[in-house]
Amino acid sequence: EGSRGLFEVLGGWQPFPGMRRCAAAVRRPCSSQLVAYRSPHCFSTASATGSEAAGKQPAPKKWRGKLLVALTGSAAAGYAAVKWHQKGIREEAQEVHRSAKELPIPTRSESLARLKSGEEFDVLVVGGGCTGAGVALEAQLRGLKVACIEQEDFGSGTSSKSTKLLWAGSRYLVQGLVKLFSPGSILHPINAVNDFCGTWHMVMGCFRERTYMLSINPHITSWIPIAVPLDTWIIWPPPFNYPPAALGPLTGMFIFFFKFYDALSCWTAPTSYVMSPSRAQEEFPQMDGKRMKYVSVFYEGTHNDARTNLAIALTASMHGAAIANYVEAVGITFDDAGVARGAELIDRTSGNSKPFKVKAKKVIYAGGPFTDSMRELSEGKDVKKIVNGSGGTHIVLPQYYCPRNMGMVDMMTSRGSFLFFIPWEGYTLVGTTDVKTTPDLHHEVPEDEIQYLINECEKYLSPSLKVRRRDVMSAWYGIRPLVSDPHAKDQSSVSRDHTISHHPTNGITFISGGKWTTWREMAEDCVNQVVEKDKDFTKRAGPSKTLKTPLIGTGATADCPDGYSKSLAAHLSQTYDVAFDVAEHLVRNYGTRAPEVLKYVEEGKVRGSRSGLYKHYPRIYEGAAATTGYPYLEAEVRYAVAHEYACTPADILARRTRLAFLNSTAARLALPRVVQIMAECLGWDTARQRLELEKAEELLAKDFAGPVPNKKGAALRTACAADVKDIFDKLDQQKRGTLSQDGIQTASVELGFPLNNEQLKSAMREMDPAGGGEIGFPQFLMWWNSCPDSLDLERRMAEGPETKELESGPAPVQEVKEEA
Repeated sequence: EGSRGLFEVLGGWQPFPGMRRCAAAVRRPCSSQLVAYRSPHCFSTASATGSEAAGKQPAPKKWRGKLLVALTGSAAAGYAAVKWHQKGIREEAQEVHRSAKELPIPTRSESLARLKSGEEFDVLVVGGGCTGAGVALEAQLRGLKVACIEQEDFGSGTSSKSTKLLWAGSRYLVQGLVKLFSPGSILHPINAVNDFCGTWHMVMGCFRERTYMLSINPHITSWIPIAVPLDTWIIWPPPFNYPPAALGPLTGMFIFFFKFYDALSCWTAPTSYVMSPSRAQEEFPQMDGKRMKYVSVFYEGTHNDARTNLAIALTASMHGAAIANYVEAVGITFDDAGVARGAELIDRTSGNSKPFKVKAKKVIYAGGPFTDSMRELSEGKDVKKIVNGSGGTHIVLPQYYCPRNMGMVDMMTSRGSFLFFIPWEGYTLVGTTDVKTTPDLHHEVPEDEIQYLINECEKYLSPSLKVRRRDVMSAWYGIRPLVSDPHAKDQSSVSRDHTISHHPTNGITFISGGKWTTWREMAEDCVNQVVEKDKDFTKRAGPSKTLKTPLIGTGATADCPDGYSKSLAAHLSQTYDVAFDVAEHLVRNYGTRAPEVLKYVEEGKVRGSRSGLYKHYPRIYEGAAATTGYPYLEAEVRYAVAHEYACTPADILARRTRLAFLNSTAARLALPRVVQIMAECLGWDTARQRLELEKAEELLAKDFAGPVPNKKGAALRTACAADVKDIFDKLDQQKRGTLSQDGIQTASVELGFPLNNEQLKSAMREMDPAGGGEIGFPQFLMWWNSCPDSLDLERRMAEGPETKELESGPAPVQEVKEEA
């Protein structure tokens, strides 16, 4: 048998005379006889026989060679194709940047005057979030005449309260694959394949849109590595409730998935990689690297969502759209056939403003979670509701909770959802949650949700890093729309991406749902459908141009004749002697328009820094960290009023700068100075300044939480160990390590859940069965965090929001936990 294998390798197999003698010789102990028998027969005969067989069929050795050449060639061709694709994207982006020109942007007053002029528009977009502003930009670039209004500020609703990610939807892809390969798909294979094809199409669209944002608009976007910590070889319960995924860490399934994820984008993103525990401790020292098996790292995009929303709106204005914030639609106007032909509007920036009418051939609602309130304008108060709200809370922690250049994601929280832990604007952003809620533009931040996020933070962080409630610098609550199409024939088929619906009689179209990443794709889809349904629009509207159109801040200006470049921040720092952190901030938010911002600096207010390396420009919040904390300049307030449609102090503190999102306390401290600067720009008298100050204080207090918890209405008693320890130690003045019954009573008050007499007696019996009267910290912490009511609440939270059927049909099941 051994000889047969040898001859097969040498070129073929044929029995020949002497084979039996050769085999017998192999069994003999004499090696000389073996050589004697093999030498004259075996090799010579095998060689001849192999030559004859070669004419009949290819030799296995040649097949192997051909296979190796084919594989090598395919790999080389694939590598070359990827490099060619990447080079094409870079060159295309560079060409777009070179050819783009920054044009003057009409002021808000000019846009408002145009809306009041009686001009008839082709399209009126109601809603100025990322979707509404995107629809306005898409339609305007295709040759239609567009008006767009927003009842408050651009992005004041959902669009400014996202997780700040531009991602291609890894969660969607995983869920699609899990569903495709689940046992249930065997019974309905066609439906399973069709469903996966829909998911695949959506994910590939996300990849395209992410590439557009990161390559064409680099001044407002950037790549961020996100770590996926794996602290066990087998995960149970399994991720996504898919048992084979339990072996993901052991089999390297996650590593292969992220490589597949890279391939789907043609490696336009930086490549994923794996960190060992030791490297994880170096790259992410805040992580508990010692107990990690390994850490997978993949890349997604990140951005400053409110500034991106503003850039989309102002780009639409720059290209000719009449767009204005703080203009509310109070009614819809119809023609004799009952078709919407415009709206009655009112300017909310003035207390004595009178309603005025705008004529339009087409009305589009882009209200996100507030779509139903818009539909009431045209369909009455009894309109069937089609939108459910999903509320998400985010918190911001100090810089030291996260590296400046790497984030982290927990793909299996106690609720079974994703939790991101990423650096944003120099601080640490943690979110999000997912709770059923009623859409409300100004929703107080639930204290239970803040506490839940803090508790989840401790899961992967180093034990030396104590997470405390007072470390929460700011927190906010955003509402995402879960929407179904009321005019769809099949109410059970709900879009997992976005919904566009056309009213059959009044002609109004609404668009809702989707993700930040796909704002442009959604806008293109909406305008495509609107154009297809109107013969006049079909004749006049051109193809979509937004995929090749950069947002403002990319093109050439007088100060930046070559357009945007990666060295722009250094150029700005050298030219204006501005601190580099401020220069970076200005370029990230204004791009090539950054030099224009510095022209709004008050003369005589610039002074030299203590180091002498640069000039110190006045900032809206100096505080104790004037040179390193918050790089927002007073000049930005003046520029925002003049060029960015800022109308209220909250616009400045929350969306032109992001101070309220980063530090709610600092925002309140900076508020009087912001009001003062805006009064100088807008001519506010003392009474108006007082009114604006009071309104802004009320708004900031409602929209943003801070380091001091508000336990009113809270039900989740579970607290961080560090917080409980701080209170325990403060009350243990004798340093005995124990508290008496009175101390326990006081501690419960300090923790926000006072105990009555009966509860206190019951607690003492549970913590101190021996009746000693003194309670140690471990016993108190264990008892406090094991409250049955809190555990039940956590269980119900883990089950997620209940599915509630709307009057018009079942609530949609959209995967929206990752992003607004």
